[in-house]
Amino acid sequence: MTSMPPSGPVVRVKPQPDVYTVLLIVAVLGLAVTVGAVMYDLMHNYGLTFARLFSGQETPPI
Repeated sequence: MTSMPPSGPVVRVKPQPDVYTVLLIVAVLGLAVTVGAVMYDLMHNYGLTFARLFSGQETPPI
């Protein structure tokens, strides 16, 4: 026998978040905290400014 498609309105149910969604959120938050800690360390202990963090490397004189 073949099944008939539903004849009435179909209710779409939003999928529930699972453990992988929670792990992804934890990983993103952990990465953000790590990047923030490294930037804080570079700016306060090594004297770099925020602009110099993203300016790239300078070539040394020959």
